[in-house]
Amino acid sequence: MTKALPRKHSRWLARLIISACLLLVCIAFTRKVQAAFLNYQVTNMTDEMQDLKMKPTCVGRFVIDLPADAEVSYRGAMVAGWSIVTYEETDEHFTARLEERENQLSGQKNERGMPSLESTRQFDGHGVYGKVRVFDRQWIPGLPHEPITEAVKAEAMIRVQKHSFNLSMKYVNDNDLKELTKLVTQLRSREENEIPAEAGFCFDGGFITEPLKVEQSERTTMFVSLNGHPDVSIALSMIAGITTPKTLLQRDADAPTINANRSRFHTLRRGARALNGEPGEEILDRVHEFNGNYCHSFMWELIHNKTDSVFTPQMSFELSTGHSESGTTVDSSLTDAQALALWDKMLSSLRVRPVVAAKPVAHAHVALGTRADSGTPCPASGWWRCMDALAQDSMRSFQHGQILPKTSVQKQQSLLDRLKGMPDLISKPTVWEFVRIDDGAKDSPGQALGRGSADKPA
Repeated sequence: MTKALPRKHSRWLARLIISACLLLVCIAFTRKVQAAFLNYQVTNMTDEMQDLKMKPTCVGRFVIDLPADAEVSYRGAMVAGWSIVTYEETDEHFTARLEERENQLSGQKNERGMPSLESTRQFDGHGVYGKVRVFDRQWIPGLPHEPITEAVKAEAMIRVQKHSFNLSMKYVNDNDLKELTKLVTQLRSREENEIPAEAGFCFDGGFITEPLKVEQSERTTMFVSLNGHPDVSIALSMIAGITTPKTLLQRDADAPTINANRSRFHTLRRGARALNGEPGEEILDRVHEFNGNYCHSFMWELIHNKTDSVFTPQMSFELSTGHSESGTTVDSSLTDAQALALWDKMLSSLRVRPVVAAKPVAHAHVALGTRADSGTPCPASGWWRCMDALAQDSMRSFQHGQILPKTSVQKQQSLLDRLKGMPDLISKPTVWEFVRIDDGAKDSPGQALGRGSADKPA
């Protein structure tokens, strides 16, 4: 038989229980008040955001609105396994880089002591020019009794209007090179704030027109920094044709580091958030760092994305605060309300880029004998003759609107140039003359990559 507690102890226990209940009620009430106040702040901040000037920015197949004074940069894109790096430079700088790279590769040997550079092909058509090189053959041993696999690297240095693009791949085969041939013809230069009206894929300073297949796994990442808020980092990333086995919320629940320090994370919002009808999830946390600073970690992700469509890539959007150049965290320059309002304004604007089908254009009659400078749009489809007597390709077929290319001419070489293996062809501006209306004939052999004879490597 249990002994009853003394009356004094019973009263003390009752008071303790009542105090604990009151404390829990106060905590719950305080949290509700804080949540309500935050919602009030966010509502007011959202109203203020209506006056914030925004600019549309093209990323992959999508457009997102960013603060007008935001600075945008990109990580190198990738399409069909080809890594793409963009350079904004002059024609002269591009030509110098082209020759410097040629000289560099010409002096290298592969792992068996043979010349590394195996072939150099000139590309000059469809409004782009440059070179594609195959080099650095490797012999990769397999399992016992299996043949040795050979692999080579390839790169294309291409000039399109004001931008240059380097496309590279470590291990290529004939199909990769054929795909590169077509991909290069689809490249276009793009201004920083340009939103193309035609279908295709946006990346840093460039645009790849259709057709593109989801199997080519187009990918790009955009980074955003805000004027006056150096601690804020924003990123939008997308890769077509793949998905993740676990969703954002599932991975967060399984993260051991977060779970071990869960008390340092104050969730501002967490749950489902769709994008244009496609399912997504977001986690918005305020984080109390070990050094005492408060910062934000916001993330949204498209989930269960369709891997058979370029319009439903694996896509994530992130905003974080508290970054510093020293690598340590600092207090966020944005309040919770400001961070939430900015987040909602940007993420709500993310949408598939609208495209307009190209309409047939009636071209004015262009008389035979008309001349046009290289670097300008071709006035009419047909055959054009280069007026430079030293040109390697004196007759070319161009389409209306295509950028007329420079010409390649033989350069007089000194004995020292030949000993150094300097390239014997140079690109120079020229004038083209319209000599024949397009009659459906195709370019002659040698006008496109892969069909012409290769320059002999030094």
